[in-house]
Amino acid sequence: MNEIIQFLKENSDWLKDVSTMIFAGTGTIIGILSYKKAKSSIFQPKRTEVTKIQTDILLEFLKKYTTNGNSIDQAIDYRSILSYNIELLLRDYNLVKIEEKSKKYSILSNSIAGWYRDPGSIDNVNVEEGSIEEYDKFYFYPKSLVELEKGEVYLDRIFFTTKHFEFIKSLSDLSSNPFLNKEIQQAANRIGKNLTINIQEKVKKVLENQAIEIYKVEKQEKSVKNTILNRDIKYAVMLSIFELDRIDHTNDYDHLIKEIRTHLMIDEKW
Repeated sequence: MNEIIQFLKENSDWLKDVSTMIFAGTGTIIGILSYKKAKSSIFQPKRTEVTKIQTDILLEFLKKYTTNGNSIDQAIDYRSILSYNIELLLRDYNLVKIEEKSKKYSILSNSIAGWYRDPGSIDNVNVEEGSIEEYDKFYFYPKSLVELEKGEVYLDRIFFTTKHFEFIKSLSDLSSNPFLNKEIQQAANRIGKNLTINIQEKVKKVLENQAIEIYKVEKQEKSVKNTILNRDIKYAVMLSIFELDRIDHTNDYDHLIKEIRTHLMIDEKW
């Protein structure tokens, strides 16, 4: 015991220094850990808010376009776009009468939300919002049948529906929203790119070709009944041709949904 006491007396100075170092080191470690915890706590509300925004955006998209039998093709509204545009293209050549007070014009008025100007280039897409009434007031002009006679129809606009425009805006929000990760943005961009090709190139081509074919049929037919019948057949053929030629969105859409589900951890076990 005396030896231990003597040792402590002789080495008291450096033992005190060692104790001070240990105390200081321990205090530093505790301080660092406390800072990290405090920092995490300070920024946690921001992380929570960002996550909430992301979740709201993605769940709204899923709810709107994947439930109650909804699908991407229904949302894009290809069928209505083809149907309305062929009618209005034939109207341009005075092959179809669409009076302003008619039921058909009322349907167009309630459905059309705008048009793509000068379709044909996927690198320069010009979109203009507006009603069919606004289009008729500022842009509509009758075209010469000489184009149809020569088979040189050029479609300078493609009308889109309200349904189509709503989907485009939702898709654009996914592809450019800064709150969403790049995987979701890239998947949305892929759908948008292929959709643009379908509208700007595929729809344009089939409408121009079918306008020529319908004109040929109606020029040859003398019976009004047969003319209407043949026009309806041509419309059905037009849709079939487009469906065979267009880019299918199924794989791209499935990939987008997969990225959304992964991001929201829908399939993770809690």
